[in-house]
Amino acid sequence: MKQRGSFSMAVACVVALVGACVVSSLQAAEVGKAVVRAIRGSAQYAEGGQWLPLKVGQTLKPGSSIRTANESQVDLFMDQNGPVVRLVENTTLGIDKLNYEATGIDTIIETQLDLKSGRVLGIVKKMAHNSKYEIKTPNGVAGIRGTEYDVSATTVVRVVSGSLVVVYVKSDGTVLTQVVNAGEMFVPSEAAVRSIPPDQLSALVAEVNSMIAAPTAALTVEQPVRIFVSPTTGRETSLKQ
Repeated sequence: MKQRGSFSMAVACVVALVGACVVSSLQAAEVGKAVVRAIRGSAQYAEGGQWLPLKVGQTLKPGSSIRTANESQVDLFMDQNGPVVRLVENTTLGIDKLNYEATGIDTIIETQLDLKSGRVLGIVKKMAHNSKYEIKTPNGVAGIRGTEYDVSATTVVRVVSGSLVVVYVKSDGTVLTQVVNAGEMFVPSEAAVRSIPPDQLSALVAEVNSMIAAPTAALTVEQPVRIFVSPTTGRETSLKQ
């Protein structure tokens, strides 16, 4: 009986220690952000309510949603959690999670995006082993690791470099899991992976290259300039607020 009591106490101590480590880990995790670095055309954002005009330099936090109009696109810079995502025209994307934790050796991230409609492209740098980057669609989810990708809300997935895993729920409820490598695409209607047609691949590479060429540093919004007229000399000088 005494041995059993000692064993139970040891188990309780281990559980308490593990729980403390989990709490400590959660406390150490920080919440990232998405900075709007470019807009072509027009776009809006919402943070749980009304849709408002989106502007370059704006910072979006988890819980936000973005939508683009016809012939419009938006580039987001997500730093540790990306770095880059592009929304093409007629796309609605929810930012569910942008968590990151610097361990001293590497940075563990948890990125969750909710693609409700349209299509997104992204560049994801190589991640730490325990990191997670997911894009949800109405019928599935794409798990991405160090990839240049193109994902649509219909769960058509194309990969330029790297690889990802697609989990797709068919109309009969069957769950299909497929690995998609560089130069390949997942086609839901065929429930299969095949090579990306050359013309599509060329166009996709051009799109990705245009994202790479753009600046990947977080944006700073230029402050408005005020004109100050000296009461003694009458001369004008420019001052930033």
